[in-house]
Amino acid sequence: MNNSNFHKMIRMKRTLCHKYKQVKNGITESEKAFDRLDEAAPAASKKEWLASKRIAQSSRINNPAAMDVYEINIKKDNKKEIKLRLLEEGDSHKAAPAHRSVTTWISMGLAIEEAQIALVIKLRRIGRRTTGTQRLDIT
Repeated sequence: MNNSNFHKMIRMKRTLCHKYKQVKNGITESEKAFDRLDEAAPAASKKEWLASKRIAQSSRINNPAAMDVYEINIKKDNKKEIKLRLLEEGDSHKAAPAHRSVTTWISMGLAIEEAQIALVIKLRRIGRRTTGTQRLDIT
């Protein structure tokens, strides 16, 4: 046990140096991404965010609920809801096949992939030796 801990301690320097280099490289990328986000945000929203930040920071000791301003509220949609929304936006049912929206083609591609996965599962279940009915079903 002591030998294992000793080896961890010896190798820790190399690991920490490697992680430090990765973080150092990531800082510039993070700064660029932040600058792009900062430029895209409206000035009025920035002022509002800074005011709420100051209020939260000043009252966080007496009222921990003031820190809820930092809570991220993102509504997550499931796959079906996203498909339905994209299809409604594209209005693909009324369009001719040549003028269908991109969302229709994406939806069709996903359906084909799901069918392929189902076929692979069925093939694995059947095995190598198949009957005539199974071969006909597969084709």
